[in-house]
Amino acid sequence: MTTLINKDKPIRERILFALLVLFFIFIVQVLATILPLVALFQFFSTLITGRANDKLLTFSGSLAEYFKKITRFVSYIEEQKPWPFSPWPDANITDIEESVVSEQEADLGSDTEEDETKKDNG
Repeated sequence: MTTLINKDKPIRERILFALLVLFFIFIVQVLATILPLVALFQFFSTLITGRANDKLLTFSGSLAEYFKKITRFVSYIEEQKPWPFSPWPDANITDIEESVVSEQEADLGSDTEEDETKKDNG
C-alpha cells in the first residue's frame, strides 16, 4: 500500500492531493478532446500516404503514457505527479516501431499468400 492514504498526513497535504486529482481529471477531459483529433488526422494521413505518420505515432505514444501516469496518480497507485509537475513522458518508441513493422510484415505475408493461391489456382 502506498503512503497516499495515510491518516498521519496533515489535512493540508490531503486537501492539496484532492485538488491535484481534480486538476488532473480536468486534464483528462482535455485529452478526451485531443485524442479524436489525433485519430482523425492519423486516419487521413494513412489514407493519403498509405502509411502511418511517424511523428504522430510518437506524439500518440507519449500522450498514452501521460494518460497512464494520470490514471495511476488519481487512482492512488503512484505518488509521483504527472506533467506539468514532472517531465513529459516519452513514448516507448521501440514498442511503436515493433507494432508498425509487425503490421507491415503481416500485410506483406497476406499479399504473398494470396499471390501463391492465385498461381496455384491459375
